[in-house]
Amino acid sequence: MYLNVKQKRQIQPKAVLFLSAVFIVVAVLITGIVMLLTRGKDIEESLIKMPFTSEETFFTVGNTVVFSGGSTLTCTDTSLNDKWKIELESNTLKFSAGKSLIAATGEDVLMIFDAQGQNLFSKRIDEGNINSVRLGMDKVAVETDQVLDDKTISYIVVFGLDGTDLFKLDISGKYVLDYGFDAGSKQLYILELDISGAAPISRVTTYRPDTQSMTGVKELKDQLVESVYFSESSVFTMGIKQLSEYSSLNTEGKEILVYGWMIEDICDKADPIFVYVPSSGNVNIDITRIIKSSGDEVKINLPPNVFKILDTGEKIYCFATNKIFVYTGEGKYLKEYDIPFPIDGVRRAMDGFVFLMAGGEVYLLPLP
Repeated sequence: MYLNVKQKRQIQPKAVLFLSAVFIVVAVLITGIVMLLTRGKDIEESLIKMPFTSEETFFTVGNTVVFSGGSTLTCTDTSLNDKWKIELESNTLKFSAGKSLIAATGEDVLMIFDAQGQNLFSKRIDEGNINSVRLGMDKVAVETDQVLDDKTISYIVVFGLDGTDLFKLDISGKYVLDYGFDAGSKQLYILELDISGAAPISRVTTYRPDTQSMTGVKELKDQLVESVYFSESSVFTMGIKQLSEYSSLNTEGKEILVYGWMIEDICDKADPIFVYVPSSGNVNIDITRIIKSSGDEVKINLPPNVFKILDTGEKIYCFATNKIFVYTGEGKYLKEYDIPFPIDGVRRAMDGFVFLMAGGEVYLLPLP
């Protein structure tokens, strides 16, 4: 008789040590990969040093960068390939930019160029000296002062892109805080502070230049409105007490209390997002409120030394002296990036890019 007995195989100590070593190596690799994905990254290779300083005039139009050097206006792409150059007769001109237009202004001279550098029109302004310019999609507004012996007459004049006068509004004696166009350039808006009565009144008025008619007015008697924003479907007034949204100026609005906070950034989307920071005046920002047009909001406690915040909708970028902290659009921390040198300024550029300023130098950075 034979007995069939199965004996258990014993694992040798060397095998145990080998398996343990493999497990440790795999664990270390996984941990390293996670740390690489979440820790700060070097973005030095992404930085593009621009051929101008922060003291010079520069801005973006479409997907290009335009800058002024002396009497030359130069347009370049993100690879620093020049797209066009314009030689101007004066090196004392001031420049303004919109999404697709550029304005060059002298004391009483206005020149408008498109994104391809073509001069759409040039003219002298009869209504006085130019104070400021606002550019729409297909219209240009100019604020002027005409100084007479006993008074000053002020106007806002609207031109078409062929230089035709479309509308002239007398604003003499009014304290105009801001003006501009709505999202489609169909309406001109004026934000003024009326101090003629017992209590100051913030008044927003809209006009249709094509028909030379007033289309709406909103008076806010209990707060100072600092700015106005037009989305595709709503009007937002940003006051020292409330952020208010109106479907039109002739309707009642919904309000969000923002007393103690001030506007830092606006994400210019179909449904805009408003970034608020404490109005304490501190250089560094320790907390921010991200307010959506729906009324939903989130607060983010920020790392040290953050001085600028930009919201792209998908991500929130918080800039410190030598780091960029990135959060999701819902305010969840994603990762941080090291900046290879201290920066002292940040500005929006074209979509997906920002300008970083450092000791007078300017760099273009694709947002990570």
